[in-house]
This record gives sequence, structure tokens and C-alpha cells, in this order.
Amino acid sequence: MKFSRIFFSALTGLLTSLFLAVTFFHYSDFPSLIDRLFLVFIPTLAFGILFHQTFPAISAWISNLQSPSSKPSFLLSFLVTLNLTYGAIGFFQSVLRTPFGMFLFTSVFMTMGTTLGYFLVQHAATSFRSGFLSKPLNVILVLSLPILWVAFTFAAAQFPSMFLPDYIRVPQEWMSLFLLTAFATIFLSLFILTHHSSLITRFIHHSSFILHPSPGLYAAGMFFLIELIISRALNHPALETNTVLFEADAGPWMTILASPEGAAINRSVHPLSLLIIRPLVRLVSSVMGEHYALGGMLVVSAVAGLCVFMTWLFVKRATESKTYAFLFAILLGSTATHLLFGSLTENYIFGAATLIFFFLLTQSNETRSSFLVPAGLLLFGVTITNIAQGVIALFFNKFSFKRLFQYSFIVLALGIVLTIATNIIYPNFITFFFVPNDVAFEFNFVKTSSAGVLSDPMRLSEPGSIVRKLNVVSRSVILYGAVGPKVIEAVSEKPPFPTIDIKTFDVRAGMLASYKGWSNLSLALWLALLVGAFFMFAKGWRASKHTPLMLGLLGALGFNFLMHLFYGTELFLYTPYWVYAFVLFIALAFSDLSEKHWFQWGLTVTVLALMVNNFNFIFNIFRALAPFYAAAP
Repeated sequence: MKFSRIFFSALTGLLTSLFLAVTFFHYSDFPSLIDRLFLVFIPTLAFGILFHQTFPAISAWISNLQSPSSKPSFLLSFLVTLNLTYGAIGFFQSVLRTPFGMFLFTSVFMTMGTTLGYFLVQHAATSFRSGFLSKPLNVILVLSLPILWVAFTFAAAQFPSMFLPDYIRVPQEWMSLFLLTAFATIFLSLFILTHHSSLITRFIHHSSFILHPSPGLYAAGMFFLIELIISRALNHPALETNTVLFEADAGPWMTILASPEGAAINRSVHPLSLLIIRPLVRLVSSVMGEHYALGGMLVVSAVAGLCVFMTWLFVKRATESKTYAFLFAILLGSTATHLLFGSLTENYIFGAATLIFFFLLTQSNETRSSFLVPAGLLLFGVTITNIAQGVIALFFNKFSFKRLFQYSFIVLALGIVLTIATNIIYPNFITFFFVPNDVAFEFNFVKTSSAGVLSDPMRLSEPGSIVRKLNVVSRSVILYGAVGPKVIEAVSEKPPFPTIDIKTFDVRAGMLASYKGWSNLSLALWLALLVGAFFMFAKGWRASKHTPLMLGLLGALGFNFLMHLFYGTELFLYTPYWVYAFVLFIALAFSDLSEKHWFQWGLTVTVLALMVNNFNFIFNIFRALAPFYAAAP
């Protein structure tokens, strides 16, 4: 027997026993020194013997790993998983509740994460040599996302009324058990790798759906984590009392979607949200118990990540360039609208996801009604006007007028039937979009009698109102959703607390949000990208294989522009419904340059500039909201 093996076994046994005695067995409650010694040293002996006997097996597992390079891979996988698990336990601590709950979560999460991460780290190492990560540009983009994640975490932590470090860290009283459990999972992971490594390897390498889209999955996963930090800071009870955020109803929607009881929408323009979105959110929220809001945050952030992945998939299909697709996936995720509405528990990110999904179907030349009708119902059910974008996409992709009418009537008929079903399942929770009195509320955002409050009408008899409205809509559609401006902070004294109204257009004062300082650089780069995309489209639209898709995307943009000339005031609220179209259109317009290194580097500069600008956009929202969140009950 080696002395080092005996010493290490005894020391590990002592630490384990001491932790258990203090944490679980109320060591300090034992008055007798003898009792305390027996409480600690008898289990120490037992643990020490077991550790001593298992160390040879552990050594064998380590030596049997696949290659000399596998040990660093395993260590890196373990450390990354440890970091993610640490934050996850902080996020779920109110749900886990007890040390035993934390122990189970850590055991499963760490074992699975370390085991799968081992293969992913090895795949990344191969990619560094001859794959995606062999290009310095891709490495820069890959590293930019964890940097952005850390930056948002640090920014949110500056405002304790919104975000506490405790939200993402293990409680102090659990720390010893967490570390002990985490290190114990090393043995479980090593056991799995030793006995089932070949099986896992065959599965991964025969599953192209795992490795082939790995850049897109990575981008989606990182934006899920980024959105989760923003979501944890923004979704606060103050959203129902003294805060108005771009006219969003994030407070009520949290209750509508995530709470066990639910709540009434009473907006006929979202007829099927209770059938489409709520079951998904409740499925996750149900395991959170009284902390159902965490489930809402998880689902919204996950859908935001899904939008990023679908964008990667769309661009990758069009160009076969992983780098180019990765750039546009990050571009969408870094836009102001995606960072904000990908974290607020509202229905807008779901609308964006259904629109991107519909264009994915269109890109694949899908013509089967069994796919297009459900996809159309998703568009229609989340927000009824979005079905127009789907119809426009099908029109430019060679659907005849006859078939478009048939398709529209089928979706409308099913939409009516499902709306009736929704009212049966959720009585008095949703109004009917086909009943004039129920839809009348929406005309408050159009008619002149509510001008300056709910609407900002354009009067043909007043040229000044036409110029003003064109200015508002142009800025909102073309600029604000992609490049976040310096927001307007309107504060009013409303009992019981002052209310802050953050917006990009103050209809009462006629004030529009503007750009200051370095924001103008991001704005200039975005406008240059847009102008270049329209030039490339005009230059090659006759010859490009992407022309039908680009026309569909332009039609969707045109529809939104025309509609909002007459509907709505705070148009930033609707930006998720068209920013995706700009991103996809730009990607298709420049597709012939997708493999040009100079163009990829230019896009990288633009993406990083937008990332920095929109980080400041969210940070300024944090700064403005923090005092009002602190004042909320």
C-alpha cells in the first residue's frame, strides 16, 4: 500500500464526513466531545476504506481514455459544465429548495454535461485543426458570444433591484455539498466514457444533425444564455405597477402564459396564443411550482435561441457557407429587438419564430397543405396580421391566385373554429376577432379621436402629418429594431408610484429617439449594409436563384411599412415582425459574396459594432428601470 494513497483516502473521507456532520447531522447540537468524535471519525473510516478501494479503478478509467489529448478534453469539459451548473443552481435554487434537490440536479447535470462535453471538446479541437475554427474570423465570432454573456451578467449585477448575484450562484450553505457532488460526478463520467465511449462516438458521428449544424447550435445556445440573463433582470413585478416598456404588456403576459390560473388576453388579434404558446410555457412552468415566472423566462429565452438557429439554417441552406450563416445568426441575435423581446415574457418572440419558420418552409419549396396550413395557423394564431406575410411569401414563390385563396380561406376557417375552441377551454379569456364589437378596441390605434394618446393618424389633408408619419415609420422599420437608439424616458406621477414609460416615439410630445456619439457608427454600418443589399438585389434579381424568396421578404417589409402608416404609435413594439426579414434579405442579397474573406471581415466589424451598441441600449434600459423596480412593492 502506498502512503500517498492511504493519506489521500483518509483526508477525502474526513472532509466528506465533516461536511455531512455539519450540514445534515447538526454537529454543534451534540454536547459531548466523544459523541462529536464518533459522529465524524466513524464515517471517516468507512468513507476512507471505500475511497481507498476505488482509487485503482479510477486510475484505470483515466488511463483507458482514448488518447493522450483526451485528458485535457475531459478537464475542459468538466470545468465548462461546472460553471454552467453553478449558474443553473443559482437560477433554480428556489425550485430545488433543499440540499437533496440540489444534489440530484448536480449529479444528473454534471454527469451528462461532462460526458457529452468531452466529445464536443474533442470535436472543437478537430475543428481548430481543419474545420470551422481553423479560421481566425470564426474564432473571434465564437469568443464574442461568451464575452457578451459575461458583459450582460456584469451589467445586470450593477442594479440590485433588478438582478442579484444570488440569481446565478450556489447558496453558501450548499457550496460544500455542491463541490463534493460535482467532483464525485467525475467518477460517473469516467465510468461512462470507459465502458460506453464507442457507443456514444458512433451515435454522434452517425448523427449529422448534431455535428453538422454545430456553429448554429452554439450560437443559439449562447444567445439562450444571454437572453436568460436579460430576462432574469427585466421580468419583474414592477411591469404590472409602475413601468411601461415600449407599450409591451410583459407583466400581464407572464400571468397569461405561465401562471397556473392564467388570465384574460382580451385582445382579439392574438386569437390562438392560449392554444399555441401557453401549453408550452405551462409545460415548463409546471415543474417550477409557485416560481412559475422562471418557466416563462426559460421558454422565451429558448425560443429566442431557436430563432437564431433557424436563421443560421436558412442562410446555410442558401449559401453552404457556415461562416456566412454564423455571421447572420449572430447578427439577428444581436439586434436591439431580439435582445429585448427575446427576454421579455411577451408573445412577440413567438411571432418572430413562426415567421422565420414559415420562410424556412418556403425556402425548401414546401407545397403540401399538411405543412403549410399548420404553419399558417401558427402565424395567424399568434398575431392575425402575420398571416399576410405568409401569403405574400407563397405568392412570390409561385402559388397561384386560386391556391392562395383556397389556402387563406382554409386557415381563416380553422382559425375561427380554433378561436371558438379556445373560448370553450378558456371562457372569457379571449375575444372573437370575427365579432365587430370585440375587434373594435384595435381601431383605437387608428382613429383620429384618440390622436396623441393611442394613435398618431396620418391625414391626407395635412401634408405635415404625412411627413411626420413617414419619418416615424421609416425610423421604426428601418433603424430602431436593428440599431437601438437612445430611448426616451417619460416619467409621470401616477399613484401609488411614479411611472416610467420607455419608448422610441413620444406621441404626446412628438419626440423621436435619436442616436448619440458612437451609436452613429453602428447606424452608418447598418445603413451601408442595407443600401448595399438593395443595390445587389437590383443588380442581380433577374439571375439570382433567391429572387422569389427576396421578393417575399420585401413584400413582408412593405406590408409592415404600409400597415403601420395607419396602425400603432410605439412601433418598436412590433419590430420582431420585420427585423428578421431584413436580416434574411441582406443574407440572400449578398449570397454571391458569402465566401469572400474581405466581405466576411466587413460583416464581422458590422456585427461587433451592433453588438456593442445594443449592449448599451439594454444597459440604458436597465439604468432607467432600476429606480422604479426598487420602488415596486
